[in-house]
Amino acid sequence: MKKVVDKIKKLLNTGKRKLLFVVEKRPFASFFAFLFLFLILIVISNFLGTPKIEEEKETLQTKSVRIYRVGSAPKLTVQAQIEKSGVVTITSLMGGVVQTIYKNQGEEIDKGQWLIGLSSNYQGGNTFSLQRQIAQKQYQTAKDTHDKQKDSIDLQKKIAEKGHVMAEDLRAINEQSIAGISSLVSLNSDILSSLDSELNTLSQNSASNSALILSTKQLKSQFLAANNQAQASLTNTQYQSSDDNAPAELTDLQKNLTIKQLEVQKKMLDLNLEISKLQLQMAQVTEALMYPSSPFSGIVQRVFVKVGQAVTPGTQLAIINQTTDLPDPITAIAYVSADIARRISLLEPSILHLNGNTNLSLNPTYITQEAIQGSLYGVYFTVPDNYVRNMTEKGFIQVDLPIGHYDTSAVIPYIPVDAIYQTKDQSYIYIITDNKAQARSVELGNVYGSFVEVQKGLNDVDKVILDRNVIAGDPVKIIQ
Repeated sequence: MKKVVDKIKKLLNTGKRKLLFVVEKRPFASFFAFLFLFLILIVISNFLGTPKIEEEKETLQTKSVRIYRVGSAPKLTVQAQIEKSGVVTITSLMGGVVQTIYKNQGEEIDKGQWLIGLSSNYQGGNTFSLQRQIAQKQYQTAKDTHDKQKDSIDLQKKIAEKGHVMAEDLRAINEQSIAGISSLVSLNSDILSSLDSELNTLSQNSASNSALILSTKQLKSQFLAANNQAQASLTNTQYQSSDDNAPAELTDLQKNLTIKQLEVQKKMLDLNLEISKLQLQMAQVTEALMYPSSPFSGIVQRVFVKVGQAVTPGTQLAIINQTTDLPDPITAIAYVSADIARRISLLEPSILHLNGNTNLSLNPTYITQEAIQGSLYGVYFTVPDNYVRNMTEKGFIQVDLPIGHYDTSAVIPYIPVDAIYQTKDQSYIYIITDNKAQARSVELGNVYGSFVEVQKGLNDVDKVILDRNVIAGDPVKIIQ
């Protein structure tokens, strides 16, 4: 092997010496010879490096397109406001100074538990608490003395009834004495008659009986005075003992008046006690305005105020979220014009685009018959509770409302405006026929949002191409 290598080296050296000899002897001829050889090598390399040109067959590329099927109601995109009964913003109902914050963000709070304490001044005084204490003392005093005052009224009623009984007993006694007085009057009358007879006898011999006549007249005078007094007593006793005369009626009236007055006083006692209780409750309600509390059990989401801050009625204090046992469902309300409200399709569901890229298909639970916000009508949707975290109280979401009558596909179909091509003379669209795009001239009507009526030129089974990257004859396939 070594011998072969040595021979090769010897030949190369010999050739090198001969080449150098030729170049030195004929330099110009050698230069052009090398230049010619270099050009030949370039031509050969170009010939060998040129790729073969293959004949290309002209083919059309199939395009993927989105379609709209005729017969579906068009979707009008509007905004809907969320109403969540489980999220409330606590506002100040009374002006004051924030004295204490009982609950902060993230803390749980029970129903009725205080959230913030307000005071009337920066020193912590609370006039409404003082008013409540005054009302409480008044109510307690009225409550403590109520039974005793009612007992006192009952005793006064008994006194009035006893007085009436005593008056009746006196009338009965007087009635019993009438017979004795009558007998006395009768006796006096008989004595007077006897005295009159005796005087007549004595008067016949008046000269001798003058002294006796005088004494008889004196005796008659005494009996006559006694009889008159007895008669007056009889008349007065008969008057006093009668149940039909004024004294008896006056006694009855006084008794009835006293009892009625006492009954009124008794009712006034009950009324005063009830008023004292209501005044205490009113003072408690007023005092509670200084201590805003939670309307339900939940979690404090945010506190807007700090200790020492002065607030006015309407100032936002905190936001509380109720996580369980929601009293009412979540409601989304879309406000639309009267024309759109009448055209909302109830056969196809509306699409609610919730937060977090979540779409929900729902039918309206109610469409108002009258405008509820200015000239706008309300379209109500009841959202399931499991989507509560996808929505914010008083927030807004996008809603696609299907617009069209129940027989949309049979009368006037709707298609998106973006599918329409317009020239100076006509409007046309592209539909799919045998998996190829075909132009179709159409006659348009009214526009509703992003959809337009097609009055002529479409059939129920047509598939309208929405993409604008096709021309007539292009092979297409539908994007599912």
